[in-house]
Amino acid sequence: MTNPTKRLALPVLLAAGVLTSACSFSGGTEDAAAATSSASPSASTPATTSAAASSSAPAPTATSASSVPAATAAPEPSGADPTTTGGPDRCHTSELTGSLSEGDAAAGNRYATLTLTNTGGEVCTVYGYGGLGLVGQDGSSVPSQQIRVDSPAPRTVTLQPGQAVSATLHWGAVATGPEPTSGQCEPTPARLTVIPPNETDALSVTWTSGPVCDFGHIEQTAYAAA
Repeated sequence: MTNPTKRLALPVLLAAGVLTSACSFSGGTEDAAAATSSASPSASTPATTSAAASSSAPAPTATSASSVPAATAAPEPSGADPTTTGGPDRCHTSELTGSLSEGDAAAGNRYATLTLTNTGGEVCTVYGYGGLGLVGQDGSSVPSQQIRVDSPAPRTVTLQPGQAVSATLHWGAVATGPEPTSGQCEPTPARLTVIPPNETDALSVTWTSGPVCDFGHIEQTAYAAA
């Protein structure tokens, strides 16, 4: 091959080599960027986000009424809290103080009266049942289930400061089904958490009435004027 021929052939061979190496890369620039971003974590979303969020959230305390998990409140009956516009607001948990007094006991039945007193200094109303839950001495939940008694029917009660409403509680003291027949049928509660009607925060009252059998079933009447 003559020198001029060699000079012409060399650029051709170099160009062919460049084309061959370009065809060996199957992805474009978008694919390469996507592969890079998927292979490495985003700088705006650190891997410790979940752990940091968990550690920064305050832990619930046993003294916080709203942190007690045992009390639950189902929706109130239809027509609950029929307060007219401009009338008294419902009684909020922060405006109420609870108390529990034991009643008669006979043939395996136990009774108590749950009272809510308006200590907030403003006129407010109560309508319905609210929620209940039993709590053990160590703060753990004790089996409990509220059973709403529909007679007498719920009625709106207007409370002046210092006035109160009350509800009757009824439960069994005899083991049922697979509950043990010797010893305690269920763990003994230390407190009763109470959610007033249409509220979400709970207040707490001391429970001294022993275990609640039948898996913690407690019948409750609607609140009425005390």
